[in-house]
Amino acid sequence: MAEPEELVRGALERGLRLIAVCDHDTMANAAEVRARGEAAGLAVVCGEEVTTRWPAQTHVVGWFLERPVRSGMSLEDTVDAIRDQGGLAIIPHPFMPTYFASCQPGMLLRLLDRETVDGLEVVHTAPIGSSRRARLQRFYGEHRERLGAAVGGSDSHFGAHDLGLALTEFAGSTAEDFRAALLARTTVARRTGKPRRVPPGLLARQQWRSLVDLPLRRLTHQL
Repeated sequence: MAEPEELVRGALERGLRLIAVCDHDTMANAAEVRARGEAAGLAVVCGEEVTTRWPAQTHVVGWFLERPVRSGMSLEDTVDAIRDQGGLAIIPHPFMPTYFASCQPGMLLRLLDRETVDGLEVVHTAPIGSSRRARLQRFYGEHRERLGAAVGGSDSHFGAHDLGLALTEFAGSTAEDFRAALLARTTVARRTGKPRRVPPGLLARQQWRSLVDLPLRRLTHQL
């Protein structure tokens, strides 16, 4: 819901040194965000949050992408497509109490039987209770070798309103430093604060876009 200029401004206001711009099933704004960010001293990783095939439509994040990844593929094929162009495959907001969008334990185990991934969001802002959060931490500890780096993500949809609520800390400040830290698994995921209030009108627009507008555009092959 944030335009490129708003996103960069919000990141700088929050004191962030790097952001990854990962719109849902599109990279239409990624180049502009990177250009604006670099001009302002903010490192930007171009990526995409890819929706896998129906019915689960689990999300997978690709970082360091040069071109969009097609939505609607299997979880495994989506990871392969990200890797085929040199990107890193990250599992975002896992273990949410919903069947769709969020990778569940059994689903993730089946993926790990055939593929590794480059990172798992062990700290995120999606609504999960304490028991699911504890299970996520145990799962990461048990399968860390195949899950890659520990990642923290705020899953920002509203720019300054929800940027930086969860972070991935790493040594350095550039996109190259970030990639190296992910591959070396030296990142630290942490939460930084409580969610900030999003204006009701902006929240309503986002719900319309995510539940009506984008599904219709996917159905008619506009994305």
